[in-house]
Amino acid sequence: MAKLILFLLFICKLALSADTVYDIRGASPLLDANMTQFLDKWRFDTITPVQSGVYPNVIVNGDPARTNIALTFDDAPDENNTAHLLDILKSRHIKAAFFMIGTTMEESNATVVKRADEEGHLVLNHTFTHPHLSNLDENNITDQLDRAATRIEEITGHYPILYRPPYGSINPLVVQTVNVHGLTTVLWSLDSLDWTLKDPDAVVENVTAHIRNGDIILMHRNHVSVAALPAVIDRLSKMGYTFLRLDELLGIKAYR
Repeated sequence: MAKLILFLLFICKLALSADTVYDIRGASPLLDANMTQFLDKWRFDTITPVQSGVYPNVIVNGDPARTNIALTFDDAPDENNTAHLLDILKSRHIKAAFFMIGTTMEESNATVVKRADEEGHLVLNHTFTHPHLSNLDENNITDQLDRAATRIEEITGHYPILYRPPYGSINPLVVQTVNVHGLTTVLWSLDSLDWTLKDPDAVVENVTAHIRNGDIILMHRNHVSVAALPAVIDRLSKMGYTFLRLDELLGIKAYR
């Protein structure tokens, strides 16, 4: 009997390989019916072609067999909330990934961009003006990504090859275009919902209730994330999860 149990555990571990693509999760009773319906449709429409291989080189999560997870923050930088997030991460000795928007990387915000890089976080591409990429043609998609990456390189010295589409907006043309240019699309498997939930406690509850091995956690540069982040980190750590930087979680290069 013991041998049978061990064999079944081995089979389950094989099934949960690094190639397993999660669904995209995150829920709260505070969401209204319209928002829930909107999220459910977007998640299904996005994850189905990823899971089926129609969208190659689109990453949703890390290895489900390991208790490693990664924190990612969209829409940076600013000198206020981004700086507070960096303070919290520094105090907890955790490295994260910041997907930054090119137009917000003005001279007044360059300091916090440099700080994120110097403190060992990833500074990654979130396009130049934060458009829906699925509404653009190939030339404009390329321009959005290259201008943002070039700006990041000017400030940090690194040209990022990992990017996240604003709003998670992708289609076959977007995927094909970024793959031709040697970039990798990084989505997320767990949405903190900090962008719609105004209650930090609800964000903490959502993340800790839905966490799984290998999760890429989506958070944002806003005051709700700042308020929720300490409890998110502390509770997930007590649950036995280890925070890795995104490139370490995925085992891939972040920069060219």
